[in-house]
Amino acid sequence: MSLQSLQDSFQTIVLSQQCTEADWVNERAGSLPSKDRLAIYYNAYRIRLIDVLRDNFEHTAVYLGDDWFNQLAADYVQTHPSTYNNIGYYGHLFAAFIANQLPDDLEVAELAELDWTLRRAFDGEDSDVLTMETLQVKATTDPENIQLFAVPTLTLTTHTCNTLDIWHAIDKEETPPTVAPLPQAVDVLVWRKGHSPHFRSVSPLESAAISMIQKGVNLNDLGAHLQAQFPDVDVSVEFGQMLHRWIGDEVLIA
Repeated sequence: MSLQSLQDSFQTIVLSQQCTEADWVNERAGSLPSKDRLAIYYNAYRIRLIDVLRDNFEHTAVYLGDDWFNQLAADYVQTHPSTYNNIGYYGHLFAAFIANQLPDDLEVAELAELDWTLRRAFDGEDSDVLTMETLQVKATTDPENIQLFAVPTLTLTTHTCNTLDIWHAIDKEETPPTVAPLPQAVDVLVWRKGHSPHFRSVSPLESAAISMIQKGVNLNDLGAHLQAQFPDVDVSVEFGQMLHRWIGDEVLIA
């Protein structure tokens, strides 16, 4: 066999539904059969990826417990081979996979998504953050075309259950509260401040404003769009308060 054929055959066995024997593995007296020897690599591949999922989805694993999490993780590994050179990025579809597997337990998928976005925020790209001083320079330079930009680690996600309360309880090593649906869905902002990932729930107005910023809407148009979407709100006052908080939270790029 050529080296390429050998590698392809080995990979096929490792990724298969079940480990099989291979006639290209030398059989010797007193040694394990080829299937048992290949099973060492077959099992090690899965154990390693399950460990990665457990690390990336720490709170989800605690919430589900070892048996349930290990079964879901094993099923995910079997259907989602690793395609990354950096194994830390493995699991980007795990939250969606859980949502499909556990459609009646929405908090589990939301918890997994929160775990994933917090980890990605921690690993995200560095950037210089906006300060009041740099904002004043922008306003002086081109007051008609001020545009705000979100830091690359910022993500908005939506929760329909008391997932934040569950996450906080697990983080404090307390018993999670009973899952309960929220009166209305809540958007959650995830980002990194300094070297630490953060998250908090945001109002519909703030969520809409951040979404517009991410789409590249300039400051003047943003205010007009928000006022049209929220006619009963004094957008100028609310936006001024949000802007100060964004600068303090370090969610905007300089």
